[in-house]
Amino acid sequence: MTTRSANEWRDFWRERGERELASLLDEFEPHATRVATLLGSRAPRGALVAELARIREHELRLPPDPRRDAELAARVHDWFVAA
Repeated sequence: MTTRSANEWRDFWRERGERELASLLDEFEPHATRVATLLGSRAPRGALVAELARIREHELRLPPDPRRDAELAARVHDWFVAA
């Protein structure tokens, strides 16, 4: 994972990160800022899974889907690491 300074993170987010992350998130897209905050803090994949599960349950009011949350967290985490 590339370690970015605060300025580098803001530039990355503005130039392409926000758009690319939104395209990965599907129905979670309105909550991209919460996911981006975790990514920017270098949270582990498990933290992403847990946050997606919280969003699914409390914000989207969807039934639990741990497998889908784990798959999406893996895609988002892998994208961020490669970015």
